[in-house]
Amino acid sequence: MKQFTPEGQEQSIEAFRSVIRKSENALARMKPGTLQTNLLEKRLKAARVGEDVLHARCEGNKLDASQEELVAAKEVLEGLLLMLPSFLEKTKPGSGQRTYIERRIKAFQIAASYLDDEIN
Repeated sequence: MKQFTPEGQEQSIEAFRSVIRKSENALARMKPGTLQTNLLEKRLKAARVGEDVLHARCEGNKLDASQEELVAAKEVLEGLLLMLPSFLEKTKPGSGQRTYIERRIKAFQIAASYLDDEIN
């Protein structure tokens, strides 16, 4: 995948940070051991790996994650990428929510591509 601008890098990293913050807040209010909690924990872990891979790629560092973690994160992000367009359809063109979802989609696509590179 082609390199992206410093502004694009920061927007993608911030998209992951936002997902992480929201997930951590939601997780704190959930009952442990439920299916929803387990799903959110899996997504949170994938978001952290996604942010890490973006940082590593932008800074030229080696990613510190196991092959299993990379594969699992890529699968989760790709699954989320299938869901996000349906949310996008429900937003108004030019709205802040639409921009937020578009940035999240772009960030997930970039991270999934980078994860694919790391796996192979």
